[in-house]
Amino acid sequence: MPVSFEPRTRLAHLEEYVTKIHLKLPPDEAWVQLLRCRVVAYSLIAEISESAYSKRYVDQFFVQAYRNLSESCGQDLRDPFSDPCVSQYQILDELRSYGSRELSEPFLRFIRAEFKKAFVPTLRLLTDLCHSENKYSWEEMKLQLMEIMDQLHVDVTWAECEEKLEKYMKKIEGTIYMN
Repeated sequence: MPVSFEPRTRLAHLEEYVTKIHLKLPPDEAWVQLLRCRVVAYSLIAEISESAYSKRYVDQFFVQAYRNLSESCGQDLRDPFSDPCVSQYQILDELRSYGSRELSEPFLRFIRAEFKKAFVPTLRLLTDLCHSENKYSWEEMKLQLMEIMDQLHVDVTWAECEEKLEKYMKKIEGTIYMN
């Protein structure tokens, strides 16, 4: 099958991939890939810009992906977007734990490479979607992320992360917060 850059086709392929991710990757890697894939999926629905393709549409197939992954690894891995307020803290705790755990170098390289593409936009979205007064503000979140980036020796600067994030948020703002 030829590669397509058409957003509907890419979204369909992404949906198929994430619902079978538990068959392809170890749980830790699958969890990070699911964060990254959701960021991509939201971007694709922004490109499609039709009511049939909404945040709700994307969220439904990610709920199934997390359910499949949970069943396959025997852990309760909830979709972070089902409770963005709690997930802010959980993702930060997970990222902090990488600095003190014995992780393989390939996995750490993977985490570092995905930082600006998966973790920064995910935590920005979760911050925006959390309506609790007991949440981190985006400014507080940035400080936490910069500290973690330093701890994990992430090769990108915060300025690079913010530049990519700004473009991403501008692209999705009309779809994510309206649906």
